[in-house]
Amino acid sequence: MKALQLISRKTGVLLLVLLAVLGTFGVGGQAHSAAADSAKSYVYYVSDQVLYRVSTDGSETQKITENYDGNGLESTGKYLYFYYDNAMGIQRLSLSEPDALITSFLGDRNILYYLFDGPYLYFLDDTGHIYRTLSDADDDSQLTLVADNADVNFKTFTVLNGRVYYNALKNNTTNWVASKSRDGSGVIQWIAGGAIPKGRFYHSYGNNINLMIDTIPNEQEYSLNSMVLYSLPLTGGVPKAANAKNPLESNAATGGTWSDHYFLFNKGIKVDAKGEDLDYNTGKGFLMDKNGKIMQLSQNSVISISEIASNKLVYSDSKGKAFISTLANGKITSKALPLSNVKDIRTVKNGTALTTVLFTTTDAYVLNADSTLTKLAGAESDYSVIIDEVPGLYYINGLDNDYLYRYSTDGKTKTKLSTGPVSFIALVSTN
Repeated sequence: MKALQLISRKTGVLLLVLLAVLGTFGVGGQAHSAAADSAKSYVYYVSDQVLYRVSTDGSETQKITENYDGNGLESTGKYLYFYYDNAMGIQRLSLSEPDALITSFLGDRNILYYLFDGPYLYFLDDTGHIYRTLSDADDDSQLTLVADNADVNFKTFTVLNGRVYYNALKNNTTNWVASKSRDGSGVIQWIAGGAIPKGRFYHSYGNNINLMIDTIPNEQEYSLNSMVLYSLPLTGGVPKAANAKNPLESNAATGGTWSDHYFLFNKGIKVDAKGEDLDYNTGKGFLMDKNGKIMQLSQNSVISISEIASNKLVYSDSKGKAFISTLANGKITSKALPLSNVKDIRTVKNGTALTTVLFTTTDAYVLNADSTLTKLAGAESDYSVIIDEVPGLYYINGLDNDYLYRYSTDGKTKTKLSTGPVSFIALVSTN
Protein backbone atom coordinates (compact mmCIF):
# COMPACT_ATOMS: atom_id res chain seq x y z
CA MET A 1 0.00 0.00 0.00
CA LYS A 2 1.72 3.18 0.86
CA ALA A 3 4.59 4.79 2.59
CA LEU A 4 2.36 5.82 5.37
CA GLN A 5 2.83 6.83 8.96
CA LEU A 6 0.41 5.82 11.67
CA ILE A 7 1.46 8.13 14.49
CA SER A 8 0.20 6.75 17.78
CA ARG A 9 0.76 8.40 21.15
CA LYS A 10 -1.42 5.94 23.05
CA THR A 11 0.72 2.98 22.08
CA GLY A 12 3.94 4.95 22.07
CA VAL A 13 4.90 3.29 18.80
CA LEU A 14 5.57 4.69 15.33
CA LEU A 15 4.04 2.21 12.93
CA LEU A 16 5.59 2.66 9.50
CA VAL A 17 3.31 0.77 7.15
CA LEU A 18 5.46 0.78 4.06
CA LEU A 19 3.19 -0.73 1.61
CA ALA A 20 4.59 0.65 -1.57
CA VAL A 21 6.94 3.55 -1.88
CA LEU A 22 8.84 3.51 1.35
CA GLY A 23 6.92 0.26 1.40
CA THR A 24 8.40 -2.73 3.05
CA PHE A 25 5.57 -4.72 4.51
CA GLY A 26 3.18 -5.00 1.73
CA VAL A 27 1.03 -2.33 0.05
CA GLY A 28 1.06 1.41 -1.45
CA GLY A 29 2.31 4.92 -2.34
CA GLN A 30 0.38 7.67 -4.02
CA ALA A 31 1.50 10.29 -6.50
CA HIS A 32 0.14 13.76 -5.75
CA SER A 33 0.50 17.17 -7.30
CA ALA A 34 2.08 19.93 -5.22
CA ALA A 35 -0.48 21.87 -3.21
CA ALA A 36 -0.43 25.63 -2.96
CA ASP A 37 -0.76 27.22 0.48
CA SER A 38 -4.36 28.25 -0.33
CA ALA A 39 -5.50 24.78 -1.46
CA LYS A 40 -7.71 22.86 0.94
CA SER A 41 -6.01 19.86 2.50
CA TYR A 42 -6.90 17.55 5.37
CA VAL A 43 -5.52 15.73 8.36
CA TYR A 44 -7.19 12.39 9.09
CA TYR A 45 -6.89 11.32 12.70
CA VAL A 46 -8.35 8.87 15.19
CA SER A 47 -9.69 9.87 18.59
CA ASP A 48 -11.21 7.21 20.86
CA GLN A 49 -11.56 4.83 17.87
CA VAL A 50 -13.45 7.43 15.80
CA LEU A 51 -11.96 8.52 12.47
CA TYR A 52 -12.16 12.25 11.76
CA ARG A 53 -10.78 14.62 9.19
CA VAL A 54 -10.01 18.28 9.79
CA SER A 55 -9.00 20.89 7.24
CA THR A 56 -5.43 22.04 7.72
CA ASP A 57 -6.58 25.54 8.70
CA GLY A 58 -8.85 24.07 11.38
CA SER A 59 -12.04 25.54 9.88
CA GLU A 60 -13.83 22.27 9.11
CA THR A 61 -14.02 19.01 11.07
CA GLN A 62 -15.90 15.93 9.85
CA LYS A 63 -16.66 12.71 11.72
CA ILE A 64 -16.20 9.86 9.24
CA THR A 65 -16.72 6.53 10.96
CA GLU A 66 -16.71 4.88 14.37
CA ASN A 67 -14.71 1.84 15.52
CA TYR A 68 -11.97 2.46 12.99
CA ASP A 69 -9.11 -0.03 13.20
CA GLY A 70 -7.72 0.10 9.66
CA ASN A 71 -4.18 0.65 8.39
CA GLY A 72 -2.70 2.32 5.33
CA LEU A 73 -5.35 5.02 4.99
CA GLU A 74 -5.42 6.74 1.58
CA SER A 75 -7.87 9.24 0.12
CA THR A 76 -8.89 9.86 -3.49
CA GLY A 77 -11.30 12.64 -2.50
CA LYS A 78 -14.26 10.43 -3.33
CA TYR A 79 -13.27 7.34 -1.33
CA LEU A 80 -11.07 6.37 1.55
CA TYR A 81 -9.07 3.16 1.13
CA PHE A 82 -7.43 1.13 3.88
CA TYR A 83 -6.84 -2.45 4.93
CA TYR A 84 -7.39 -4.64 7.96
CA ASP A 85 -4.66 -6.85 9.33
CA ASN A 86 -5.14 -10.48 8.24
CA ALA A 87 -7.88 -9.56 5.74
CA MET A 88 -7.68 -10.33 2.03
CA GLY A 89 -9.16 -7.31 0.27
CA ILE A 90 -8.89 -3.53 0.39
CA GLN A 91 -11.56 -1.68 2.35
CA ARG A 92 -13.32 1.32 0.87
CA LEU A 93 -15.51 4.03 2.38
CA SER A 94 -17.34 6.81 0.51
CA LEU A 95 -16.55 10.38 1.59
CA SER A 96 -19.59 11.81 -0.18
CA GLU A 97 -22.43 9.49 0.89
CA PRO A 98 -23.92 10.17 4.33
CA ASP A 99 -23.69 7.18 6.70
CA ALA A 100 -21.83 5.16 4.08
CA LEU A 101 -20.82 1.62 4.98
CA ILE A 102 -17.33 0.20 4.67
CA THR A 103 -17.15 -2.26 1.78
CA SER A 104 -14.48 -4.75 0.74
CA PHE A 105 -13.08 -3.68 -2.62
CA LEU A 106 -11.33 -6.61 -4.34
CA GLY A 107 -12.42 -8.65 -1.35
CA ASP A 108 -12.11 -12.07 -3.00
CA ARG A 109 -8.44 -11.50 -3.80
CA ASN A 110 -5.48 -11.91 -1.47
CA ILE A 111 -3.78 -8.54 -1.94
CA LEU A 112 -0.09 -8.53 -1.04
CA TYR A 113 0.81 -4.98 -2.03
CA TYR A 114 -0.94 -1.98 -3.55
CA LEU A 115 -0.40 1.66 -4.42
CA PHE A 116 -2.12 4.60 -6.05
CA ASP A 117 -0.78 6.53 -9.02
CA GLY A 118 -2.91 9.34 -10.42
CA PRO A 119 -6.47 8.04 -10.89
CA TYR A 120 -5.42 4.38 -10.73
CA LEU A 121 -5.07 1.73 -8.05
CA TYR A 122 -2.38 -0.91 -8.72
CA PHE A 123 -2.15 -4.14 -6.75
CA LEU A 124 -0.25 -7.43 -6.59
CA ASP A 125 -2.16 -10.55 -5.58
CA ASP A 126 -0.87 -13.88 -4.32
CA THR A 127 -0.94 -15.41 -7.82
CA GLY A 128 1.87 -13.10 -8.97
CA HIS A 129 -0.39 -10.87 -11.07
CA ILE A 130 -0.20 -7.06 -11.01
CA TYR A 131 -3.43 -5.32 -12.00
CA ARG A 132 -4.68 -1.78 -12.21
CA THR A 133 -8.16 -0.28 -12.01
CA LEU A 134 -9.64 3.19 -11.71
CA SER A 135 -9.64 3.92 -8.00
CA ASP A 136 -13.06 5.57 -8.18
CA ALA A 137 -14.64 2.74 -10.18
CA ASP A 138 -17.95 1.43 -8.90
CA ASP A 139 -16.58 -2.09 -8.61
CA ASP A 140 -13.64 -4.28 -9.68
CA SER A 141 -14.97 -5.07 -13.16
CA GLN A 142 -12.50 -2.71 -14.88
CA LEU A 143 -9.31 -4.54 -13.99
CA THR A 144 -6.42 -4.42 -16.46
CA LEU A 145 -3.63 -7.00 -16.24
CA VAL A 146 -0.24 -5.26 -16.12
CA ALA A 147 2.08 -8.22 -15.42
CA ASP A 148 1.63 -11.92 -14.74
CA ASN A 149 5.12 -12.90 -13.61
CA ALA A 150 5.66 -10.91 -10.40
CA ASP A 151 7.57 -12.57 -7.56
CA VAL A 152 5.28 -12.82 -4.52
CA ASN A 153 8.30 -13.30 -2.24
CA PHE A 154 9.52 -9.77 -3.05
CA LYS A 155 6.29 -7.83 -3.12
CA THR A 156 7.30 -4.21 -3.56
CA PHE A 157 6.84 -2.33 -6.81
CA THR A 158 6.51 1.29 -7.92
CA VAL A 159 5.01 3.27 -10.81
CA LEU A 160 7.10 6.03 -12.36
CA ASN A 161 6.79 7.98 -15.59
CA GLY A 162 4.33 5.58 -17.13
CA ARG A 163 6.08 2.34 -16.17
CA VAL A 164 5.74 -0.24 -13.41
CA TYR A 165 9.03 -1.40 -11.87
CA TYR A 166 8.71 -4.71 -10.06
CA ASN A 167 10.34 -7.96 -8.99
CA ALA A 168 9.70 -10.72 -11.52
CA LEU A 169 10.42 -14.38 -12.12
CA LYS A 170 12.13 -14.75 -15.47
CA ASN A 171 11.10 -18.01 -17.11
CA ASN A 172 9.07 -18.59 -13.94
CA THR A 173 12.22 -19.52 -12.01
CA THR A 174 14.89 -16.80 -11.83
CA ASN A 175 14.80 -13.56 -9.83
CA TRP A 176 14.94 -10.48 -12.07
CA VAL A 177 13.98 -6.84 -11.70
CA ALA A 178 11.78 -5.78 -14.60
CA SER A 179 9.60 -2.96 -15.87
CA LYS A 180 6.44 -2.85 -17.93
CA SER A 181 4.20 -0.16 -19.34
CA ARG A 182 1.72 0.83 -16.64
CA ASP A 183 -1.24 -0.17 -18.82
CA GLY A 184 0.23 -3.63 -19.45
CA SER A 185 0.99 -3.04 -23.12
CA GLY A 186 4.31 -3.69 -24.83
CA VAL A 187 7.17 -5.97 -23.87
CA ILE A 188 8.91 -6.49 -20.55
CA GLN A 189 12.21 -4.71 -20.00
CA TRP A 190 14.53 -7.00 -18.06
CA ILE A 191 16.74 -4.71 -15.97
CA ALA A 192 19.03 -6.95 -13.90
CA GLY A 193 19.20 -10.29 -12.14
CA GLY A 194 18.17 -10.24 -8.49
CA ALA A 195 15.40 -8.54 -6.54
CA ILE A 196 14.65 -5.27 -4.80
CA PRO A 197 13.98 -6.34 -1.20
CA LYS A 198 12.47 -3.11 0.14
CA GLY A 199 10.28 -0.42 -1.37
CA ARG A 200 12.67 2.33 -0.32
CA PHE A 201 15.34 0.87 -2.64
CA TYR A 202 13.44 2.40 -5.57
CA HIS A 203 14.57 6.01 -5.94
CA SER A 204 13.82 8.49 -8.69
CA TYR A 205 15.53 11.83 -9.04
CA GLY A 206 15.61 14.14 -12.01
CA ASN A 207 15.40 12.11 -15.20
CA ASN A 208 16.63 8.82 -13.73
CA ILE A 209 15.44 5.97 -11.60
CA ASN A 210 17.97 4.35 -9.27
CA LEU A 211 17.47 0.79 -8.07
CA MET A 212 19.38 -0.94 -5.28
CA ILE A 213 19.22 -4.60 -6.30
CA ASP A 214 20.17 -7.63 -4.20
CA THR A 215 21.88 -10.00 -6.61
CA ILE A 216 21.52 -12.91 -4.16
CA PRO A 217 18.04 -12.15 -2.82
CA ASN A 218 17.18 -15.57 -1.41
CA GLU A 219 20.03 -15.51 1.12
CA GLN A 220 18.28 -14.47 4.33
CA GLU A 221 20.76 -15.58 7.00
CA TYR A 222 24.13 -14.12 6.06
CA SER A 223 25.07 -10.59 5.05
CA LEU A 224 26.81 -11.00 1.69
CA ASN A 225 28.41 -8.51 -0.69
CA SER A 226 25.40 -8.58 -2.99
CA MET A 227 23.86 -5.09 -3.31
CA VAL A 228 24.36 -3.36 -6.68
CA LEU A 229 23.11 0.09 -7.65
CA TYR A 230 21.58 0.34 -11.12
CA SER A 231 20.46 3.53 -12.87
CA LEU A 232 18.49 4.07 -16.05
CA PRO A 233 16.58 6.95 -17.64
CA LEU A 234 12.93 7.27 -16.72
CA THR A 235 12.17 7.53 -20.43
CA GLY A 236 13.75 4.11 -20.98
CA GLY A 237 17.22 3.02 -21.92
CA VAL A 238 20.00 0.65 -20.99
CA PRO A 239 20.48 0.07 -17.23
CA LYS A 240 23.93 0.94 -15.89
CA ALA A 241 25.45 -0.80 -12.88
CA ALA A 242 27.42 1.56 -10.63
CA ASN A 243 29.28 -1.02 -8.54
CA ALA A 244 28.94 -4.39 -10.24
CA LYS A 245 32.57 -5.23 -9.38
CA ASN A 246 32.26 -3.97 -5.82
CA PRO A 247 28.81 -4.87 -4.44
CA LEU A 248 27.84 -3.43 -1.08
CA GLU A 249 27.33 -5.69 1.90
CA SER A 250 23.67 -6.39 2.51
CA ASN A 251 23.68 -5.00 6.07
CA ALA A 252 25.48 -1.85 4.91
CA ALA A 253 22.83 -1.17 2.28
CA THR A 254 19.87 -2.15 4.47
CA GLY A 255 21.14 0.28 7.11
CA GLY A 256 21.29 3.05 4.52
CA THR A 257 19.02 5.38 2.61
CA TRP A 258 18.93 7.92 -0.24
CA SER A 259 19.60 11.58 -0.41
CA ASP A 260 18.74 13.07 -3.79
CA HIS A 261 22.00 12.40 -5.64
CA TYR A 262 23.56 9.76 -3.37
CA PHE A 263 22.96 6.43 -1.74
CA LEU A 264 24.07 6.43 1.89
CA PHE A 265 25.36 3.16 3.31
CA ASN A 266 26.85 2.29 6.68
CA LYS A 267 29.93 0.19 6.16
CA GLY A 268 30.73 -2.24 8.97
CA ILE A 269 27.28 -2.13 10.53
CA LYS A 270 26.29 -5.27 12.46
CA VAL A 271 23.15 -6.87 13.77
CA ASP A 272 22.43 -6.53 17.48
CA ALA A 273 23.04 -9.19 20.12
CA LYS A 274 19.61 -10.72 19.50
CA GLY A 275 20.33 -11.00 15.78
CA GLU A 276 17.14 -9.09 14.97
CA ASP A 277 17.94 -5.43 14.32
CA LEU A 278 20.90 -3.48 13.01
CA ASP A 279 23.13 -1.91 15.64
CA TYR A 280 23.99 1.59 14.48
CA ASN A 281 26.67 1.96 17.16
CA THR A 282 28.98 0.19 14.73
CA GLY A 283 29.88 1.26 11.23
CA LYS A 284 30.81 4.41 9.32
CA GLY A 285 28.72 6.42 6.87
CA PHE A 286 29.62 6.53 3.17
CA LEU A 287 28.04 8.03 0.05
CA MET A 288 27.90 6.43 -3.39
CA ASP A 289 26.75 8.26 -6.52
CA LYS A 290 25.08 6.68 -9.55
CA ASN A 291 28.50 6.21 -11.19
CA GLY A 292 29.83 4.17 -8.27
CA LYS A 293 32.07 6.87 -6.78
CA ILE A 294 32.32 6.43 -3.00
CA MET A 295 33.14 9.09 -0.39
CA GLN A 296 33.28 8.76 3.39
CA LEU A 297 30.79 11.06 5.08
CA SER A 298 31.10 10.21 8.78
CA GLN A 299 33.26 8.35 11.28
CA ASN A 300 30.01 7.05 12.80
CA SER A 301 26.98 5.39 11.30
CA VAL A 302 24.54 7.86 9.76
CA ILE A 303 20.96 7.50 10.99
CA SER A 304 19.19 10.09 8.83
CA ILE A 305 20.16 12.32 5.91
CA SER A 306 18.62 15.03 3.72
CA GLU A 307 19.98 16.84 0.69
CA ILE A 308 19.27 20.58 0.86
CA ALA A 309 21.27 21.52 -2.26
CA SER A 310 23.16 19.63 -4.96
CA ASN A 311 26.37 20.07 -2.94
CA LYS A 312 24.98 20.28 0.60
CA LEU A 313 23.70 17.62 3.00
CA VAL A 314 22.33 17.57 6.53
CA TYR A 315 22.71 14.38 8.53
CA SER A 316 22.54 12.91 12.03
CA ASP A 317 24.82 10.16 13.30
CA SER A 318 24.57 7.31 15.79
CA LYS A 319 25.81 9.62 18.57
CA GLY A 320 22.80 11.92 18.10
CA LYS A 321 24.87 14.71 16.57
CA ALA A 322 23.79 16.67 13.48
CA PHE A 323 25.99 18.15 10.77
CA ILE A 324 25.81 20.24 7.61
CA SER A 325 28.20 18.88 4.99
CA THR A 326 29.40 20.58 1.82
CA LEU A 327 30.75 18.63 -1.16
CA ALA A 328 33.35 20.33 -3.35
CA ASN A 329 36.12 18.99 -5.57
CA GLY A 330 35.50 15.43 -4.44
CA LYS A 331 35.88 16.30 -0.75
CA ILE A 332 33.41 16.67 2.10
CA THR A 333 33.65 19.30 4.83
CA SER A 334 31.25 19.14 7.78
CA LYS A 335 30.09 21.60 10.41
CA ALA A 336 28.28 20.51 13.57
CA LEU A 337 24.89 21.97 14.45
CA PRO A 338 24.22 22.92 18.10
CA LEU A 339 21.86 20.03 18.80
CA SER A 340 22.05 16.74 20.67
CA ASN A 341 19.92 13.58 20.64
CA VAL A 342 18.96 14.10 16.98
CA LYS A 343 17.06 11.06 15.71
CA ASP A 344 15.47 12.06 12.41
CA ILE A 345 15.82 14.65 9.63
CA ARG A 346 13.15 15.33 7.01
CA THR A 347 13.28 17.68 4.04
CA VAL A 348 10.12 18.52 2.09
CA LYS A 349 9.34 20.78 -0.84
CA ASN A 350 6.14 22.82 -1.06
CA GLY A 351 6.18 24.47 -4.46
CA THR A 352 9.61 26.07 -4.68
CA ALA A 353 10.15 26.30 -0.92
CA LEU A 354 12.44 23.72 0.68
CA THR A 355 12.03 23.02 4.38
CA THR A 356 14.31 20.88 6.55
CA VAL A 357 13.23 19.78 10.02
CA LEU A 358 15.53 18.10 12.56
CA PHE A 359 13.85 16.02 15.26
CA THR A 360 15.44 15.38 18.65
CA THR A 361 14.01 13.03 21.27
CA THR A 362 11.81 15.83 22.65
CA ASP A 363 11.37 18.60 20.05
CA ALA A 364 11.87 19.60 16.43
CA TYR A 365 13.82 22.42 14.78
CA VAL A 366 13.44 24.12 11.41
CA LEU A 367 16.80 24.68 9.71
CA ASN A 368 16.86 28.26 8.42
CA ALA A 369 18.72 29.47 5.33
CA ASP A 370 21.49 30.95 7.48
CA SER A 371 21.91 27.61 9.32
CA THR A 372 20.21 28.91 12.48
CA LEU A 373 17.46 26.83 14.05
CA THR A 374 13.84 27.63 14.98
CA LYS A 375 12.48 25.41 17.76
CA LEU A 376 9.14 23.64 17.34
CA ALA A 377 8.41 22.81 20.96
CA GLY A 378 6.57 19.54 21.53
CA ALA A 379 6.81 18.25 17.94
CA GLU A 380 8.35 14.80 18.33
CA SER A 381 9.45 12.64 15.41
CA ASP A 382 7.31 9.65 16.36
CA TYR A 383 4.11 11.73 16.44
CA SER A 384 4.66 14.17 13.57
CA VAL A 385 3.90 14.23 9.85
CA ILE A 386 5.42 16.59 7.30
CA ILE A 387 4.99 15.92 3.58
CA ASP A 388 5.80 17.57 0.26
CA GLU A 389 2.24 18.17 -0.87
CA VAL A 390 0.79 19.96 2.16
CA PRO A 391 2.46 22.95 3.84
CA GLY A 392 2.99 22.73 7.59
CA LEU A 393 3.99 20.15 10.18
CA TYR A 394 1.21 18.19 11.92
CA TYR A 395 1.78 16.63 15.31
CA ILE A 396 0.24 15.23 18.46
CA ASN A 397 1.17 17.71 21.17
CA GLY A 398 2.17 15.91 24.35
CA LEU A 399 2.55 19.32 26.02
CA ASP A 400 -1.20 19.92 25.56
CA ASN A 401 -3.05 16.70 26.40
CA ASP A 402 -2.28 15.02 23.04
CA TYR A 403 -4.30 17.47 20.96
CA LEU A 404 -3.61 17.72 17.24
CA TYR A 405 -1.60 20.80 16.23
CA ARG A 406 -0.18 22.38 13.09
CA TYR A 407 3.06 24.33 12.91
CA SER A 408 3.52 26.63 9.93
CA THR A 409 6.33 25.54 7.64
CA ASP A 410 8.64 28.23 9.00
CA GLY A 411 7.82 27.25 12.59
CA LYS A 412 6.61 30.73 13.55
CA THR A 413 2.93 29.99 14.19
CA LYS A 414 0.98 27.03 15.51
CA THR A 415 -2.70 26.15 15.41
CA LYS A 416 -4.74 23.69 17.49
CA LEU A 417 -6.75 21.49 15.11
CA SER A 418 -8.65 19.04 17.35
CA THR A 419 -11.11 19.54 20.18
CA GLY A 420 -9.88 16.53 22.12
CA PRO A 421 -6.95 14.14 22.53
CA VAL A 422 -5.77 12.28 19.43
CA SER A 423 -4.78 8.62 19.38
CA PHE A 424 -2.94 8.72 16.06
CA ILE A 425 -2.56 10.63 12.82
CA ALA A 426 -3.71 8.37 9.99
CA LEU A 427 -3.06 10.58 6.94
CA VAL A 428 -2.22 14.09 5.77
CA SER A 429 -3.59 14.56 2.26
CA THR A 430 -4.64 17.03 -0.43
CA ASN A 431 -7.95 15.10 -0.66
